Amino acid sequence: MTVSSRAWALGMAALVAAACGDSTAPPAGGGDVSLAVGQFALYTGTQIAGALRFPAAGSSGAQYLIVAQSATGTSGITTAFSLLGAASAAGASVSAALAPPPAGREPSPALRFHDGLRAREARLAAEARALGFRAAAPAARVAAAPPVVGFSRPFKVCGDLDCAALKNVVATARWVGTHAAIFVDDSAPAGGLTGSDLLQMGQQFDGDLYPIDRQNFGAESDIDNNAVVIILLTPKVNALVGRPQCEDSYVTGFFYGADLLPSIRSTYNNGEVFYGFVPDPGGLVSCPYSVSLVRRLIPVTFIHEFQHMISFNQHTLVRGGGAEVLWLNEALSHLAEELGGRYYDSLGIDTTASRFFIGNLYNAFKYLRDPLASAVVAATGPGELAERGAVWLFVRYLVDRFGSQTSRDLVNTSSLGAANVAAVTGTAFANLLGHWALAVYASDYPGFTAPAELRYASWHFRTTFADLNAQAPSDFDRVFPLVPFSGTGGAVSVTGTLRSGSGAFVLATQAPDGRSFELDFSPTTGGIFPLAAGAQIAVVRLR
Repeated sequence: MTVSSRAWALGMAALVAAACGDSTAPPAGGGDVSLAVGQFALYTGTQIAGALRFPAAGSSGAQYLIVAQSATGTSGITTAFSLLGAASAAGASVSAALAPPPAGREPSPALRFHDGLRAREARLAAEARALGFRAAAPAARVAAAPPVVGFSRPFKVCGDLDCAALKNVVATARWVGTHAAIFVDDSAPAGGLTGSDLLQMGQQFDGDLYPIDRQNFGAESDIDNNAVVIILLTPKVNALVGRPQCEDSYVTGFFYGADLLPSIRSTYNNGEVFYGFVPDPGGLVSCPYSVSLVRRLIPVTFIHEFQHMISFNQHTLVRGGGAEVLWLNEALSHLAEELGGRYYDSLGIDTTASRFFIGNLYNAFKYLRDPLASAVVAATGPGELAERGAVWLFVRYLVDRFGSQTSRDLVNTSSLGAANVAAVTGTAFANLLGHWALAVYASDYPGFTAPAELRYASWHFRTTFADLNAQAPSDFDRVFPLVPFSGTGGAVSVTGTLRSGSGAFVLATQAPDGRSFELDFSPTTGGIFPLAAGAQIAVVRLR
């Protein structure tokens, strides 16, 4: 997990959406759009090889949300495109060039570290399979031997952002519960967590967060046969990012699959370990971090990283497969954060719920503010916050549409990435991307009843973002972040670069009895889109 998050009190009534009536999507026919209000369609292949034709409007006019996409499950695809409109009669044209993100943008140190761990453990899992590692048959259980309070032992901790060097520490068990044990580094700075702090944190891990992840994602391993997940709090985590970078980005905690792989785990810690930073009020190790900051951030980090631990066990150790690809692995861990928020929201503990919600909402806001700037499907970094917002929005949509068991099904499998999503949902990945792109705008569009396929069942994002804009306008500077390019009928001219899974949003409006119009979606280099780009236009009629 990554950096600090500001927390605000959210209007929790805005989080639960009311059910709406369904609408059936008609089949797309040729390059002609023929949609009643509330209907939607996806156009691809020969349907977009020429112009996509929209009919003349009736006496009430018409309005369409149009998303030009790279609907691919393959990472690393970039395609320069244009979406050009033409009315049946000559008229003025309005243009928008959608600028790419700044070149050479570096990820924050914390994001670089986190994404690097996921990439390295995926590589290590692949190397283990190449050497003949297979999922082991379930062994007879030996009586569990959890640690006891006061027990000290050595650990090895990543000593740099690339985890190229390991640092040795000695830590002592300060709290032991049914599912988790908290060890604190003996060299932790003074003024840190008290016995009362550790008791409250341990009870939260054991009683709240651990069951949420287990229920929604599956079981972790227990290769050290101690029946608990070790939570190691050490200043070695603080030291991963030094001054001045730590003033803006710092590592709060992590899990690393190298601790669990049979071929190398003895070189690491040979067990289930979550690593977390410690309070350092005096800033002796890196930047100063207060007890209250650590208390606030470690639980959110734990529920996020515990999903990674479960995923590594289910995909790699149990089934002998690869580690889940970065984008889906991160999406599920960010979903875990949200599920923690929903648990505390259900108890009416708004301040705690907000701590688990706010990171995803901030990331999603950044993504929706400029969807073309981020890839949705990514196998490697840079892991910008906006990308994390995108994948959380996508997986939350999947869970809303296909049911709460979806998250567990995505983890308890050897399938990976887009193929995993398609297998679990029984729906083509490109279709899911198209429907999701329409849903992020149309789900609670004013005066519109979204069909089931284009709806978030658990969020009213317009209400939630409006509340955040009122509370923290410097961070949430729009009432709703996604503002499509708007044109009248065929007065549309949009150019930019599509990235894997991304899309350009256009709102095309026809006045009453407005003329028919056409849209041409094509590569700026001419010809047709490469097959790998998954070029697609998703359309829903809003009025």
